[in-house]
Amino acid sequence: MRADTPDTDRPLEPQRIVQWAQQHGEVGGVMTSHRQMTEVLRAAGHDVSYVDTGSLARAVRAVPSLLRGRALHVLHITRLNRAAQLAPVLAMLPGTKALVLHSGSTEGQLTAMRPRHREMVLRVLHVFDEIWVVNAAIRDLLPSTLAARTTVVTPFDPRGVASRGARTRDPHAVALATNAGLAHYNAQAGVEAVRRVRVEWPDASLHLLAYGHDGAELARLRSDVAHLDWVELDFDLPSEEVNGILAGSGVLLRPTSWDGDSVIVREALAMGARVIASDASPRPRGVELAGLDPAEIAEAVLRGGRVSDGAGLVDTTLAEAATQALTTSRSRAARPKR
Repeated sequence: MRADTPDTDRPLEPQRIVQWAQQHGEVGGVMTSHRQMTEVLRAAGHDVSYVDTGSLARAVRAVPSLLRGRALHVLHITRLNRAAQLAPVLAMLPGTKALVLHSGSTEGQLTAMRPRHREMVLRVLHVFDEIWVVNAAIRDLLPSTLAARTTVVTPFDPRGVASRGARTRDPHAVALATNAGLAHYNAQAGVEAVRRVRVEWPDASLHLLAYGHDGAELARLRSDVAHLDWVELDFDLPSEEVNGILAGSGVLLRPTSWDGDSVIVREALAMGARVIASDASPRPRGVELAGLDPAEIAEAVLRGGRVSDGAGLVDTTLAEAATQALTTSRSRAARPKR
């Protein structure tokens, strides 16, 4: 090896990583994702800390303590406007900055913006050295000037899931997760689909796993299913309990109008459950696809749906992307100055 060639093959020494995320925010896929990432990176010896972005003021107050040394800063968002707000803050910090775009709503967000605002938001993304997106469709929305720094990842990391005891699986037990009962999760379509399934599977049940804001939409969903003895609704269950339910369920329904790379879909597949999901978004290999019509969802549950080939999604985890970013940063630092 030449003396001026960086030794990037040696093991990566522990590094400082700062997760910019709602550390104590809503239960759901994004929180599960960054927690799994943190667990895996800490297990590898890295120093992982948090800046809680649930409050912009709290995030700004954390800046002075972050100016004293280099770190990999990873900002997790579902809303592009949050990236635009925090990018100037992150720009002041030494080290590598990575942005994770978790949401399949990215296209809708950009479409809804006025042209000048959209241009500003996309321009400010150039603050980030790395942009990690959860499916190829999101990558393709970004300007060509960001292509070289954009990587498709999966937000799910099985290494960050604690092992659970064996649980008997009921093939006729169906689960469905909904954030606050919001319309694009189509929980009512799931309820109607299981109602139709029960014509052939009279013992079929549905467990609604709700999280997020307990507001008017969720109140309507509760009211709609209150009289159905085959439906159970729980709110903000810890991830261990959610995984226990998935381990005992035969089917997970995911009839969303749009999606990124759903963590709960990946969890259910990893635990051996069937997943019936809408064909409106990229789905992992092995997911059975259906439309949003309850009759079509029920038919897929009973007879099987078209099987996804996984196009548009990858298996590269956030922890792996972070490790690669740290390795690249080390390589840059080791290059001789000219």
